[in-house]
Amino acid sequence: MNLFTLRVRKLPLGRAWEALREDDIACASLGINRTNMKLAAFAIAAMFGGFAGSFFATRQGFISPESFTFIESAIILAIVVLGGMGSQIGVVVATLLVIGLPEAFRELADYRMLAFGAGMVVIMLWRPRGLLAHRDPTILLHGGKKPAAGAAK
Repeated sequence: MNLFTLRVRKLPLGRAWEALREDDIACASLGINRTNMKLAAFAIAAMFGGFAGSFFATRQGFISPESFTFIESAIILAIVVLGGMGSQIGVVVATLLVIGLPEAFRELADYRMLAFGAGMVVIMLWRPRGLLAHRDPTILLHGGKKPAAGAAK
């Protein structure tokens, strides 16, 4: 999945998605069909969701609505939000924190969710846009070089 997204970012479709994420109105003024871009994103996400579901069903051998609870869905959403918008590394780091923090407090069974909530609040106060929210553009115009990590903008 990571290799696929790295490759798609360099295609015109990926650049249109990146532009759409940054500024919806500017995309419309550039002539990008926003509806088609959003439908393409939905279709590709549904395709990967279907792949994941088929792999899960094959591995489990049985599927039931009880397999997924609300708290699991909330944790997945929290991982994506805490990771940062457009950052794959941030999602990996957020996964380690969101899953690892409550596991560190496993012996305090009554306080695990309290530790989870406190950790979420601390991360959102410390980094409101996500752990690794900053991401440079995939491609710069006119062969420009990406600025150094610590360079002033």
